[in-house]
Amino acid sequence: MSSKVLSGRRQVFPVESCPVTVHDYQLTFDMAGLPYWEPGFGAIKPVCPQEATDKARLLADSRMPIGCHVGAPLHCIAHLITKKELDHIVNTEGGNGNPDIGYQLVNIQCETYGGKQIVGVSLVDINTASTGYCPSARYHKIVLDGAIEHGLSPSYIKRLEVVTPYTAKTPGQKVAKYVFLAIGLPLSLPVLIFAVAGLAFGIKVPRPVSIYGELVKRAMWVLHDWIFAPLLGSGC
Repeated sequence: MSSKVLSGRRQVFPVESCPVTVHDYQLTFDMAGLPYWEPGFGAIKPVCPQEATDKARLLADSRMPIGCHVGAPLHCIAHLITKKELDHIVNTEGGNGNPDIGYQLVNIQCETYGGKQIVGVSLVDINTASTGYCPSARYHKIVLDGAIEHGLSPSYIKRLEVVTPYTAKTPGQKVAKYVFLAIGLPLSLPVLIFAVAGLAFGIKVPRPVSIYGELVKRAMWVLHDWIFAPLLGSGC
């Protein structure tokens, strides 16, 4: 994530930041968002057993992504922040820090580019899809800008560049895009109001609101998978 978003929008100001490698995880865009607009958000997930058994292949920088899975090992930025700032991030991400909804905190073993071993904390989505969605062009730019700004490995940046953002291209997809907005925006208003309040005033999003938001999201994807995608084209 670029500092423009992390500090400017999220009001999180790291004391120190450094690029790290996480050998047991990979970046995907498996956290479902809104079809046609923000299909997939970033998530990290453990590498599959087949990859983990082949250590040389796991660490090879020549590996290229499959679809929107960027591939292992994960390269990312470790930020030194306060507990209050971490709580703020968790409360304003998917699931809003509520158990069993959206992102959950996990400890991950990291290695700095200088070879130092550190333990970091990251967010994983326990309800990720089996295959990666595509990120929007907006979201892809945020990820890519952050990687470039903080000096991630050039080979890893190339992997990020290979990811193709979702774009509504056909007339059917463009129609579906605005129909989904017309349906989804009113239904999502309670969640959006609390999300904005969380960013502005640090208000904790109540669990019922987070559950409601998750149900709305799932309903939108059912509409997409069974009606809109077959008739008007994919939104992810």
